[in-house]
Formats: sequence, structure tokens, C-alpha cells
Amino acid sequence: MLFPFIYHPDKSLAVLEESKRFLEESCLEVEISELAWTYHDVGDLIPQTSENFSSGHFFPWAESYDELQISCNLCLFGFYKQAMVSLRSGLEVGLLSVYWNLNDDGHQVMRQWLRSNEDTPRMAEIWKKLIQHRNFQQFSKCHDLQSRLLSLRYLHNYAHTRGHIFSNRVGLSNFQTFEETAFRKWLSGFREVIEVLSICHLVKYPIGTVRYDYDAKFGIDTPSFGGLDSYRVDRLEKLIGASIFGFIVEIGQADSQVQEILEWVNNLPDMSDEQREQQIIDTEDG
Repeated sequence: MLFPFIYHPDKSLAVLEESKRFLEESCLEVEISELAWTYHDVGDLIPQTSENFSSGHFFPWAESYDELQISCNLCLFGFYKQAMVSLRSGLEVGLLSVYWNLNDDGHQVMRQWLRSNEDTPRMAEIWKKLIQHRNFQQFSKCHDLQSRLLSLRYLHNYAHTRGHIFSNRVGLSNFQTFEETAFRKWLSGFREVIEVLSICHLVKYPIGTVRYDYDAKFGIDTPSFGGLDSYRVDRLEKLIGASIFGFIVEIGQADSQVQEILEWVNNLPDMSDEQREQQIIDTEDG
């Protein structure tokens, strides 16, 4: 390549090798993996019904998950500023997942936005709508979620290059190099973005706090109503902490939608061994 660029792809390949060594030696690869899997679990909180299936209501979460993956890749290649910008995008579009689906009509109300005919709502507008929801009102009585969201405004500084600190010049060189301090700063933001988005989705969909043996009722084909396997509930509790998780459990106990789902599930008969075997056969044949 004869491009007159200081930032050259070959330099990123060298940074990637240093990043991989750092992750292995610091054991941070395990933490990043756990965070990523936890946010992957969050996607399954969003119900997929006959009414909203393939409507695009799931798009904001999917896009936010993509942004977080891209952010991690950019960080590994030494593009720390751009990694932080992608974190910002992941946060904002992740919040839209809750914003548009807050009243379970995302398949209708986000149509113009999906078609790029409507501007993306700003953070203030998003919060104004969230706090009108009963679950968010209850949660905000004990936990200052708004302040946590506002504390992430520093990510905007990377998008708008607020001086040297938020520029591409994070190291001593004017090209991409491995920088441990910048990597750890990115990881701190990555962790907080995933934690905040997980809290927001759980407050909206507190069915995700319920530990239930759904396999007994559905076998290997649990409908997409937002329920999670217990080990994934455990993972979410570990991320957001027992105190906050416990408060969302209480919100779920007062949530009519959660109670309706659990009543429906409880009234279903347990699956027989024969039915389970047939499920497996049908899956293999499919």
C-alpha cells in the first residue's frame, strides 16, 4: 500500500498482538467475554410475538450489540478514540431499544425512524419518556439512574474531540500503538455502558429477574416472552449487583405483565419425556 498515511493497517496488526498478550496476562479477556455474553442475554428480554416479529422493534438492541462488538475490535487494534465513539453509539441506540418499546408498541411507533425519516431522539427526550413509566419511577426512588446516564456524557467528548485528552494522540507516537491506560479506560466505559443498558432493559422487562424452570414447561423450545434460563439470570445479577437486582425483583413482583406471564406458565402442564424426545427429533429433522 502506497497511501501517505501514518495510521497504517500493518501497525494495527502489531497492536493487536500486544493487545492479545495483555488480555492473556491480565486475565481481562474473561471479564470482557462475560460482559459481552451478559449483554447478549439482554437481547432475549425483548419479546418476539406474532404481532411484532420482523417488525424492526428488535433493531435498536441488535445495532447496539453490533456497536459494542465494533468498539472492542477498534480497541484491540489501537483505535482508542474511535472505540469510545462506538461505545457512545452503543449506549444511545441501546437506550432506544427501551425508549421505542417502552409501551410495547415499538413495532408501530418506530416505523418512521427505522426508515430514516425521523431524527434519533436525544438523551433528554429519552429520559423524559422513560421516567413516565411506572417501573422507572419506582426504580428511581432508590437508585439515581439518570445520574449514571449523565455520567456517560464524557463519551461525547471523543466524538467531538474535546482537546488533547479526547484525541487520537493518547500515546507518545502519532500512530496507533498499544496503550494500557487507554485500554483500561475503554474497558471501564465498556463495563458501565453494558451495566446501565442491562439495568434499563431489566427495569422495563423485569421478567428477566425471575428464576424459573422453563424447560419443565417448554423443553428446548421456550417462547420468546422475555424469560431467561437461571444461569443467565445469575449472570445479570452478578453484573448489576445484588442490591439493584433485588430492587428490580420487587418491581417485577408488582408488574402486571410479569404476573400474567407467570400465571400462564404455571398453568401449563409439564412436558413429558416423550414430548421432549419428539422436540429433539423435530429439531434435527428441521
